[in-house]
Amino acid sequence: MAIDSQTSTYSIQRRSRTSGFDIRKFLPWLLVLLFAYFAADLIIIKLRPYMLPNEAPPARGSRQNRAQLFDRTGLSTITSRNIFNEGAQIPPALVPAGQERATEDAAPVPSGLPLTLVGTLVHSNPEKSIATIEVKSKTVTVALRVGKDIPGIATLVRVERNKAIIRNLGNNRLEFIEIKQANKLAFNSAKPMTNTTSSEVKVTGQNRFEVNRADVLKYTSDMASVLQQAAMQPRRNANGEIECFKFLAIQPGSIYTQLGFQVGDCLKGVNGEKIDSPAKAMEMYNALKTSNNIKINVERDGRDQENDYTVK
Repeated sequence: MAIDSQTSTYSIQRRSRTSGFDIRKFLPWLLVLLFAYFAADLIIIKLRPYMLPNEAPPARGSRQNRAQLFDRTGLSTITSRNIFNEGAQIPPALVPAGQERATEDAAPVPSGLPLTLVGTLVHSNPEKSIATIEVKSKTVTVALRVGKDIPGIATLVRVERNKAIIRNLGNNRLEFIEIKQANKLAFNSAKPMTNTTSSEVKVTGQNRFEVNRADVLKYTSDMASVLQQAAMQPRRNANGEIECFKFLAIQPGSIYTQLGFQVGDCLKGVNGEKIDSPAKAMEMYNALKTSNNIKINVERDGRDQENDYTVK
C-alpha cells in the first residue's frame, strides 16, 4: 500500500512539471535578439555620417517661375491680331487708301448737328474770330474762338460772315452752319419784325423795370432773332482789353428799346460781374434765364448807371 501511494504522488508531480511553461528554454534566443539589436544600433551610429547628403536638395520651382520659362513667341500671331481688343480701342474704318483724307478735306456740307448759329464776329486775324452757337441738346449758348471745341460734338474751324465752318467729331467731316436769312440784319432794307407791346416791360421807377417770366423765356428761346435787332462792338482800353460792349444801332420798337437802352450805351457788367469777353457774356446769358432779379451796369454819356430788372 505504501508503495502505491508514493508512485501516485510522483506521477502527479511529474505531470505538473511537464505541463507548466518553462521560460528557461527561450532565454538564449532573447539574449541573441538583444545582442543583434544593440549591434545594429552601433553600426548605424558608426555609418550615419556617410549616409547624410553632402549638398542641399534643389529648390522646387514656383508656378510663377515655371510660367516665366514658358516661351510666348508662339502667341505672337494672336497678340499681333489683337482679336480680343486688349487696349479697348476702336480700330479705324476699313476704307480705300486716300479716301479718308479726301473725306476730311472735302467741301463743307450743311450740318445736321443740333447747333444753331446765333452770331459771328469776324476778326482781321482769323484765329481771333468768334462764333456764338446755341447747343440745342444742352439748351446753352456758347461763344467760341477758332480751334475750340463744343465737347463731344464739333470743333470750330473757320468763321465767316453769318457762317461758321465746323468739323463734326462723329465723322470728322467739314460741315457748316449759318444764320437764317430771315434773321440777318440789314439796316438798308425794311425788315419785318414782331411788334412788341408796352405790357412786356413795365417802367416802375427811375432805371427800374419789371418783366414777365414768360416774356424772358420767349426771347431767350429765340436768341438769334433778338441779337439781330441790335448791332454792338467791343470797346477796348489802352491795353487792348475789352472793357464794355457798345450799342452801335438799335431797331426801333425792339426789346432793347423797351429795356431802356439807347444807341451809344455801353454794357459793362451784369449782377456785379464784369463783361470782358463774348464767352463771359454768353455764360451770364445762360445764368439769367432763371434769375429773379437782374442788375445791368450801363455807361451812358460817360456816366455809370445801374438798370434794375425784376422778373415776375
